[in-house]
Amino acid sequence: MKKALRITIFLLITVLWLGKVYDVLRWKDTHGDYLSSVSELAETPKDSIDVVFVGSSHVYAGIYPSYLWTNYGIAAFDLAISGMDRDSAYYYLKHMFKTQSPKVAVVDVFPLTYEKHAVPGNIYRNYLSLPYSVDTLPALESYAAKDPTVSENMLDYLARWPIIHTRYRELQRRDFVNDEANLYARGEYLNWESNKAETIDPGEPDPLLKNEDQEKWLKELKALCDANDCRLILMALPFLPYDDDQRYIDYAGTFAQENGIDFYDFNRKIKELDLNYESDFYDDSHLNAYGAKKVSLFFGKEFSERFGMSDHRGDAAYALWEQDLRYYEHRRDGDSLAIAEDLPAVTELLSRMPEVTAVISLEGSYENADFYESLRLLPGMTEEDYRAGGKWLWENGSLSRIMANDPAAPAYVKDLDPYATLRVQYTADFTPGNIRLGSGELSNKSGELRIIVYDSFLHNFLTVREFSAD
Repeated sequence: MKKALRITIFLLITVLWLGKVYDVLRWKDTHGDYLSSVSELAETPKDSIDVVFVGSSHVYAGIYPSYLWTNYGIAAFDLAISGMDRDSAYYYLKHMFKTQSPKVAVVDVFPLTYEKHAVPGNIYRNYLSLPYSVDTLPALESYAAKDPTVSENMLDYLARWPIIHTRYRELQRRDFVNDEANLYARGEYLNWESNKAETIDPGEPDPLLKNEDQEKWLKELKALCDANDCRLILMALPFLPYDDDQRYIDYAGTFAQENGIDFYDFNRKIKELDLNYESDFYDDSHLNAYGAKKVSLFFGKEFSERFGMSDHRGDAAYALWEQDLRYYEHRRDGDSLAIAEDLPAVTELLSRMPEVTAVISLEGSYENADFYESLRLLPGMTEEDYRAGGKWLWENGSLSRIMANDPAAPAYVKDLDPYATLRVQYTADFTPGNIRLGSGELSNKSGELRIIVYDSFLHNFLTVREFSAD
């Protein structure tokens, strides 16, 4: 009896230990930055999603739920994964229906243009991110029929361990501490970078059905949505088509028309939405935040006017969408701060960011510089203080002087959050060690004014900007 008890205890400890190890090693992102739409969905209260968008990187780059929320109060969610194939789109949508009852599901038909993933990482993202269920094996079998590299390693994909155990070489802090955005983000990938995109010319519609699996997928999506009393909408977000890509998209339009399904081909709506190839794209086939706003608001208007979706703004039950909007605003402002061209632009932006922490450091011969004209935008610094120099802390919307340029003054130490400690001291002008954030060396190098910005909400160092008196 005692031996059986010891074995039971040993097995229990082993299972718990393996569970902890698996939690560290498991695949954690669906678009490459340790954020997972699957984790975000798991945190979403039951039956709170109004509309779900399903698809590949085109979806998480081209639809921002934060725009739908702030303009219409619609609770939208991006169930999107890099390179999402047809089988994944179906099974992820099926997984979502276990906890959610959206009125509308919008599925991007880009997966009609390819049969298998171009890179192994996207296979892992699509087939290792969902929790185990009765659908795990059918999903893998469906995809393995298209990709021999999966069919030849089915047991590895089912067990997952043989694949993920190699991740120990790439472990980061976020493998051990979950990124908090996974608790409230709504699936979008935030990006404000603009690059000139190649002009899209879809030509006249010329539908092409390459194989029966394409039609089977569309029929299964419709049947799945019908069974869950959810309106299916098909779309194709803007992308640069090759070979017969556009013809497969045109076939989706034909299928939609024959089956009473709304279909939006945004390659044919570029002018209608005033999408700009110079400023609204990240690359030839992905929108940025500016383009995503135009597409998202197009859908917001459609949903609000045609389907009468409720405005949930102010409803505590939808606090995650408010938190996601806050996340969007912090990311937007941090991005703007990092690329601001001059000191007036930096201080003007910082004056509108009371939730971040910044160190303002003046060293060397700055007295006759015009820095003060810009720094005075930040409440708390007098011209007399400016002339005396030192270090200031910007937090809660005002500046406070924390350090004179005095080698005898004690160091100032402050925990900004559980992950970052600020240490400020003064040894001499332009000396290493004067300003440190965690293990990072951030002291003035040669410029008389240095501004270091950290966001405790994002747990992220945003930028360091240095300006010279000359």
